[in-house]
Amino acid sequence: MVDADLKYLRRLLEARLIQGPVLELGTGYGGRTCRALIEESGLRYIGTDVAIGLGVDFVANFERSDDMAVFRMAAPFGTVLIFNVLEHTFDPIRVLDNAATLVKPGGSLVVLTPAIWPLHNFPMDAWRVLPNFYEEYSKRRGMTLLNEHFEYVGFGPVKDYRNADTTYALPPPCESEFRRIASRVIHKVFNTFGRSMSHPSHVAVGAVLRMRDN
Repeated sequence: MVDADLKYLRRLLEARLIQGPVLELGTGYGGRTCRALIEESGLRYIGTDVAIGLGVDFVANFERSDDMAVFRMAAPFGTVLIFNVLEHTFDPIRVLDNAATLVKPGGSLVVLTPAIWPLHNFPMDAWRVLPNFYEEYSKRRGMTLLNEHFEYVGFGPVKDYRNADTTYALPPPCESEFRRIASRVIHKVFNTFGRSMSHPSHVAVGAVLRMRDN
């Protein structure tokens, strides 16, 4: 969890897009979670992970549908937060599908995943999730992807970054064109890695997937 992740969550709270109670996946890794922000907002917060640990209220493996029964007394949730979790799973679609079964009508899955990031095994690092995935997943599952909060976290809305043919592009490596060209010259002269880099080394995608309100 980095500062930009929490800033993204704070904007969603300010926009009143986070409903309670809130369930967060992956809270047992020993680092920062969303608990403080959620509880400061007056919402009930529950943390879950695959093993017992500090900050873990319920133990569940979201790749196993049967494990969802452990939430029987706490569900449905207004919001399920899945920040920096999907890349560490073998079956991220199953994780999302199982999380969705715990969300009440009109509630949301709020997902944040790295699109470009150094390897960070915990216990493995298996996936990078790109914008088209969120569009396709929400369409196939009958959810609404909130485009105004569909972001390259820390950079801005995904829709603002396009190639000439209107397909999605990643943010540029730096805001200044002069700095970008100068850095490429330096890398070329010294024959260092990064001379062909066309994007930042750390980019994550944030998405709000709203359930049908029925």
